Amino acid sequence: MKRNFSIAILSMFFCVICAYGQRVNQIKANIPALEDISGRWMNADTMAIQPSIRNFRAQALLNGDMSSISWFASAPYSGGYHSGVLKINGDAPRAQLLRWLPWEGLRKVGAPTYQISSSVRMIPDNDAIMWEIKITNNTKRNQHYTIEQDLIGFISRYDKETWPWPYPYPTTHGKTNLRDDEIVNVVKNVGLKPEKTHLYKADESMPDPIKDKNIIKWPSDIEILNSKKYEVIEHTSHKIIIADTETKCFIAFDMIDIPDKLLTKNSGGTAFWSLNLKPGESKNIRFFMTYAASKEELTDKVNKWDNHFDKTFSGVENEWKARWKEIFEPGNKLFSGCFPTLETNDKAVKKVYYTGPLTLLYLLNTNLPAHKRVFLTGGPRWGATVMFFWDTTEWSSMLAIVDPEMLKEQLKSWVSIDPSKYFGQDNYTGKGVGNGYVANYWALFQLIHSYITITKDYAFLNEVVNGEKIIDHLHDYAYNWRKISIYGKKGSTDDVYKLADFGDNPWNLLECVPTYIHIVPSFNVAYVWMMRETGKFYEYLKEPSKAKIIKTDADSMAKRVLKLYAGNGVWNSLYPDNKKVEVRHVLDFMYFGKYMNNDLPANVRKEMVGFVYRELITDKWMRAQSLQDIAAKYSDRPDHGPLGAYDGWPAGTIDALSQMGYTDKALQFYRSIAPVTNEGIWAQAHELWGEHKYGNHAKVRVPERGWTNRDGIEGIEFSQDVLKDFMGFHPEIDGKTLQPMQGNNFSGKLYHVLYGGKYYDISCRSGRVTMQPSAGN
Repeated sequence: MKRNFSIAILSMFFCVICAYGQRVNQIKANIPALEDISGRWMNADTMAIQPSIRNFRAQALLNGDMSSISWFASAPYSGGYHSGVLKINGDAPRAQLLRWLPWEGLRKVGAPTYQISSSVRMIPDNDAIMWEIKITNNTKRNQHYTIEQDLIGFISRYDKETWPWPYPYPTTHGKTNLRDDEIVNVVKNVGLKPEKTHLYKADESMPDPIKDKNIIKWPSDIEILNSKKYEVIEHTSHKIIIADTETKCFIAFDMIDIPDKLLTKNSGGTAFWSLNLKPGESKNIRFFMTYAASKEELTDKVNKWDNHFDKTFSGVENEWKARWKEIFEPGNKLFSGCFPTLETNDKAVKKVYYTGPLTLLYLLNTNLPAHKRVFLTGGPRWGATVMFFWDTTEWSSMLAIVDPEMLKEQLKSWVSIDPSKYFGQDNYTGKGVGNGYVANYWALFQLIHSYITITKDYAFLNEVVNGEKIIDHLHDYAYNWRKISIYGKKGSTDDVYKLADFGDNPWNLLECVPTYIHIVPSFNVAYVWMMRETGKFYEYLKEPSKAKIIKTDADSMAKRVLKLYAGNGVWNSLYPDNKKVEVRHVLDFMYFGKYMNNDLPANVRKEMVGFVYRELITDKWMRAQSLQDIAAKYSDRPDHGPLGAYDGWPAGTIDALSQMGYTDKALQFYRSIAPVTNEGIWAQAHELWGEHKYGNHAKVRVPERGWTNRDGIEGIEFSQDVLKDFMGFHPEIDGKTLQPMQGNNFSGKLYHVLYGGKYYDISCRSGRVTMQPSAGN
């Protein structure tokens, strides 16, 4: 009897384990294959900027030729110019097709007598870049090819004291912190013969066009190779070791497919092959570059990968795929939480949503001393070691779910950085960097707010950081507007001037919009919200008198902000002497929609939505600024101007639409954005281009102009939109978790949403939302 009972218990236990295993597999089945969520093959003539490559410590951009890379940065290392082009029969072929995948950058070209494909990969968590190039005879006759591959090791190593936030750049005449004409023209004209080069301006405000080639000069590849800044200190038939004479840096190239000849210069050399290929026959050229602080360390690295190239090369893809699966698993080794898994039959929503976790994994850096791990804001051309407060705030709720422990650590560090002076932290130097964006106070407040409401770590409010409790920091952020208000000064004595005046420098606001200065609606709305939320924190801390005072101040300020309404869905900026300037920009719509939607009369909300659809939203993206704005022609930058939008703006618009009661429109807009992900992860911005760029049918792509970063973290807000706006998960300070949604017809389920230290599954079926503990919680 006892034996039978034990067998029954074991059988039941086995069945439960099997059922749980099946359920886990069913959840994992919703995660798309990494190839499916990556970029697609794109025509080079439709791309403005080439794909990037990364490996959790380094980053670089592919160039327009078939092998070189530029904008290499891996603190403390930085690379100048480019790594060397491939030539066939004396010419450097240009890539016709490019594709981004997280583990590699791909290029293809077809010519009458050959086809070339190339892959460039960085070894995860290591200091090495690998190339595999395949040359194929695509004719019906035997063909002879003369192949040359330049190997340029123009890399230097800089200490923290000489590392500014854009990151330093080695040149033939020493280190520069500028992105000047010389650098731009070397990169843009890489591989081109002199008669085919074009002149490009690093400073887009310069007069156009440039006709005199003597105005801008840049070194040729031969001059770069002959630079006396470097010297080849050792070489064999297939290896070159290069030393930087100005910094403590050593670089090596190792040719796996041994060339017929290897000539050396100063910063590298050139490998030569003479090939005879039969019809359909191919030749592979494989090599890698590595770098180190000493020759001994460099030699160890070369020996490590020299005999295991193929295994290491294929292992790069395997490692990325393993980490992709891991980030969705509770208890993973990468983060203190995990990215929620989305189950839905809506293919467009699924594509946009999963581009978020892919962006997060891609911009993860685990090799910077300020923190154990960081999610870099962008790169590769700028800010290779920086986290901006503003960009990070765009996805603060999702960040608090994915990695609450790291967020708390970072918040403690960021609270010590003066937001009036710096826009973020350099994670190599640990210092505050940049300028004092107006958004910084709201950004830090929102980050702390998201951390506390999602983790329920209310004890953090009384934790002392940089000499003050966190609640006091929040109070200071919320009332910072009083420090910058010009109320009472000449020309600013009306009651409406009891608002924040952000000064006359547009660089601290939207940078490129000259009229968006002084008293702007958006960030005054943010101060209203900050004060109201601070009042709620005081209520939680049982300090009702403080809560009452701050609520009264917030309500009074809200009434003043509403006086800035210009009518027809748009808002005014207020200058001294009662001068009002109408600004037709998405920023005001977003902040009112997110933070003061309940203060808006129904007719105003309707007019604002009308404005956004009439003047901003296009078929697949949006413009940040209306073409009808009086400053539109002076504001043409892809992120904040009339011909594109920062990736956080469409995501923020979707959030605002939903919070204002237009969830159905928000979902439609969300679905329409799916084609934008064809280039890969989110970027700093996407631009509207092509013959219809001034209309609704504009093409959309990642821009190069305006010094836009190819990669951008803020687009993760699109994933947060699903969580907040289509699932209703928006925890309040009082503990209320799910918020009501109007007109929501989305159906889906999110698994493993970390809230208050436990995992939950949230399900939405035609607007009905439920939340329950995850299995195995």
